[in-house]
Amino acid sequence: MAIRKINHSRRILSKKRTSVSKIGFSDIVEFNYKSDNIYDKRPIVFVLSVKGKVLNGINISYLKESVIENLLEEKDFKKLRHYSLYEKAFRTYKVSSISMTKLIEYETLPQRKQRLKNENKL
Repeated sequence: MAIRKINHSRRILSKKRTSVSKIGFSDIVEFNYKSDNIYDKRPIVFVLSVKGKVLNGINISYLKESVIENLLEEKDFKKLRHYSLYEKAFRTYKVSSISMTKLIEYETLPQRKQRLKNENKL
């Protein structure tokens, strides 16, 4: 059974250009990825680690919003509490195949509730 991509664009507050050398654990990034036999050419990735020529991360395009909320609460990439929920979206990317890296500001559920509450007051 194929895994369906989920569009999270409504949760993206902003995008800012960056480089792979400046990203680290818990950053959410979007980039162009060029390689053979790939499906997602512009993944949105929760970064676990960048070591040498490899970026390890979880492609949130394959996760539901409730699972992403759990992922954003993780504090240590070596001890992911809910890894079984993210396992299907784990990916390894070659740094040499990454271009146009953008750091994403992602709106969490509490931030969204607060924003909607403020908008309703106006």
